[in-house]
Amino acid sequence: MIDFDGTLNAAISTVLGDEVPIAFPGVSTPVLGIFSLITDHIFSEEGVASANITVATLGLQVSQLPAPPQQGIVVQINGASYVVKDIAVDGLGWAYLDLGAQ
Repeated sequence: MIDFDGTLNAAISTVLGDEVPIAFPGVSTPVLGIFSLITDHIFSEEGVASANITVATLGLQVSQLPAPPQQGIVVQINGASYVVKDIAVDGLGWAYLDLGAQ
C-alpha cells in the first residue's frame, strides 16, 4: 500500500509549496502550501458568462496542521489575509481550502 501522505503529499509540499502562516485560535503555524488565484466566470440562466470572479484556493498536507482545518481560520499569503470559507479533504491527507478576502 502506498503511503500517500508521507510520500506523495510530502514531496508535493516540499517541491511546490511556499511557507504560509495559518492562524488557529491561540496559535499561528507555518505550513507549506500551494496557493492558486484563478479567474472564473459566473453564468446566467441563459448560459452567458455575465461576470468574472476570482477564486483563491490553498492546497496543503493536512498532517502539517496542529488540528484539522476549519472554517474561519486566517491564512496570510503574499501580504494579504484570507479567511477559510470551505474545506475539501481528499481522503489521502491533502486538503483544499477555499479562501475569501478578510
